[in-house]
Amino acid sequence: MKISKKFVFLLVFSLCISTSLEGEYAFAEDNSTSGENIGSLVENITDAQDIVDPTVLEQGNVAVVQNEAGTIQIPLDSNVITVNDEDIEKNELKITLPKLNSEDAVKTENGTIVYHSANEPSDLAVQPTTEGIRSLIVIKDASAPYEYRFTIDVPDGEKLVSAAEYLGEEFDTGEVFIVDSDNKIQSVFAPAWAKDANGDPVPTHFIIKGNDIIQVVDFNENTAFPIVADPNWMKIAKCSAALAGFVGFNLFAAAKVIKIKRYIKELGGVAEAAKLLVEATTWEEKLRVGGQALVGLAGELTGITGVYEACFK
Repeated sequence: MKISKKFVFLLVFSLCISTSLEGEYAFAEDNSTSGENIGSLVENITDAQDIVDPTVLEQGNVAVVQNEAGTIQIPLDSNVITVNDEDIEKNELKITLPKLNSEDAVKTENGTIVYHSANEPSDLAVQPTTEGIRSLIVIKDASAPYEYRFTIDVPDGEKLVSAAEYLGEEFDTGEVFIVDSDNKIQSVFAPAWAKDANGDPVPTHFIIKGNDIIQVVDFNENTAFPIVADPNWMKIAKCSAALAGFVGFNLFAAAKVIKIKRYIKELGGVAEAAKLLVEATTWEEKLRVGGQALVGLAGELTGITGVYEACFK
């Protein structure tokens, strides 16, 4: 794979999907599947505003970026990304991306890196973000695999846990958490999603096998290609950590915890609920951006000192 020194690379975990994407996924009229066209495709459904432009080191084979997750290194000649967080003693996390036989790499003006092959049924794009790493799978036709494996080499004492296991089956948000030996969430994969060329959702979910997260995309003969799917990783923020710690350890009355878990699920998960709590500073804003679920969640959290200080101040 040949990559110019000016090309950059990076990663994250968050969920930013347009609600009015009918027809915007389609390739250009010539049906070209060039790297540039793939880049435009994925940027139609992600927020290019949060992409962080990394620096390519002098040797030209490693791109580096610093964001809220720490220092991220992306070797341009391999598919193993390393994240180092200076705030944590045992801080190294490695993410191995699916192996795709890319012929070249293309960087868009916004900073999306596309690994493209005209002879492969799938391409991969990555976007460095303010919070972590966003990787996007572009499934070009029905001959593509249904499963895409991401291997997570976590620091000592940490492990992958599904939201169903952490929160309970009834409150499964579809997220995957990386937790430490004290069961505290350190980072999170946002719920899996996939959209077809018409902007319609395609059934998808994560499977955890040891240190592997496998995204399964259940397309069929009626699916409009291309499909874009996104496993998104991010370091957990202060509010998210406090919220997750509260529901994970069940320190309060069961009825209160159940209400909070229901609100979290309705809002799209721990990370998304925390983000909405922080961004909506007034009750009117909470109602506008998150409806009664966000208002209800904020009300339940009022008076819980640790969470209140992390999410409301």
